[in-house]
Amino acid sequence: MRSELAALRVWITQRARGLPPEGLTDDLPLLDGRHLTSLHIPELILLLERLRGAAIDVQRLQPGDFRDVATIAQRFLPEPAEAP
Repeated sequence: MRSELAALRVWITQRARGLPPEGLTDDLPLLDGRHLTSLHIPELILLLERLRGAAIDVQRLQPGDFRDVATIAQRFLPEPAEAP
């Protein structure tokens, strides 16, 4: 598992409310499911910037960018390097 993705999952798990019994999954709706709120987004952006080592242009954010773990990872985290 990529360390960036693992760190993202830990961050969400520590802050999310009312996770289902099966826990956090990559397709669990985070905002629509009210597990996270809009108040979490600025802190989440700072985490993502630290994990990816680059700033996020908030002017380019789109509805749905923080839908679930899979969407966040695809949109903001670097692709894992391929093994030679």
